[in-house]
Parts: sequence; C-alpha cells; structure tokens
Amino acid sequence: IDYTAGKHHPLYPIFEEATCALQKVELKQMNDKEKKAFGINLYNLMIKYAFIKVGAGDSDYNRLIFFNRVSFRVGPHTYNFQDWENGFLRGNRKAPYAMSLQFSAKKQDPRLELMVQDVDERLHFALNCGAQSCPPVNYYTAENLNQELKMAAAAFCEDEGNVTIIDDDNDKRELKISKIFSWYKSDFVENAKQYPTQVLTYLMSLKKQKLQRVMDSAQREMQQVKVSFLPYDWST
Repeated sequence: IDYTAGKHHPLYPIFEEATCALQKVELKQMNDKEKKAFGINLYNLMIKYAFIKVGAGDSDYNRLIFFNRVSFRVGPHTYNFQDWENGFLRGNRKAPYAMSLQFSAKKQDPRLELMVQDVDERLHFALNCGAQSCPPVNYYTAENLNQELKMAAAAFCEDEGNVTIIDDDNDKRELKISKIFSWYKSDFVENAKQYPTQVLTYLMSLKKQKLQRVMDSAQREMQQVKVSFLPYDWST
C-alpha cells in the first residue's frame, strides 16, 4: 500500500475532517458488544490513517514510539494505540513486555469506566497493526460479532503462515503458531501446555482433525506436543 499517495487522494481532506466526529462518540452509551465492534473497526482505521499522516515505524524502537505516542481522541479522552488495544479493548491488561497495566487505577484514570468488561481473545484475529503478519482487515458489527470473530479466528489459524502442524514419520510432533499467541498469552491460556487445545477450538475441517490426531498420539505416548512461535513479518 502506498500510504504516501493517500495524502494526495481527493477524498483525503474529507476523511480527515470526518475523523473529528470521534470527539462526539459516547462510549458510556455502548454495551460491550458495541464497544468491541466499534473498537476493532476504529483501531484498524486509525492505524491506516496514522501511516498516512506520520508514517509507519521501520524498527523495533520506532514501532514502540508509534504505538505509544501516536494518539487520537474518542469522546473527551485521548488514546494512543496501546491505550486503545490493551486498555480499552483488553479490559486494562499489560501490553506485551510492559511492567504495569495500561490504565492506572492509582491515578484514577477516567478511561477505566469505559473499557470493555468481557474480553474476547479472538479480537487478536481481527486487529491489524499494518504488518504483513497481521490478520486481514474486516468490518465487524455488534449484531453478528460472535460469528464474525469465529470466522476471523478460523481464517487466521487455517493459514499455514500462522499455524503449522508438524507430524512426521520420525515421531516429531510440533505446533508452530503466530507470535500473537505468545505476546498475548494471558488472553489465550494459563500455561503453554494448553496452546494445542486452545488452537484446536479455532480450527476447522482437515486441519482440526490433524491437530487432534497429533494430540491423541502424544497423549498415548505420555508426551507433550512441542509448541514454538513463528517469525513475525513487520514489513508494511
């Protein structure tokens, strides 16, 4: 995507002016499903807008700056991308590698009252931060959110680039999964041994059967399925 060219599109000024309407959004009037659908759609939209406006981070340090400093206003409050994902959508949990919760209770952060309460881990199959390894962008609705997230999870995990199952003649059983599962481990599992069972819930058809077969075989031999994480492509 040529984000630089976006600034020169004839509709860009109209879009930019339309984003001002976000200041009138009242999150407190939304229920949890509405917050989730709105939150996912807005995150994906604002990422693209930010890439056009300020550019994408091209290194670990620059990405850290991007997600922590580029911000937007929703209602009376300002959020950066970490705030929106880890504070609002994830019900105030720690961002990957962070030492503390996203919103501070000690400082009585007013955004705590607006965050999603019933966190759905499948949101990670819907959020697109602009990287090649991210899930594709789709539009989500409060009315059909459960089915839409179910399909997003299935599409993501059926992709060999995100979930790979190895079962060879040398008794090598391994589940290779996206680093998203590692970064947000607490959303998916309590311990690493649970990854195969959790991933199984997202799979369909033949791939689901294959993973179940690998798990059954490992159990018969009183072994664990090895779990490793695939490289993440941050290019945009």
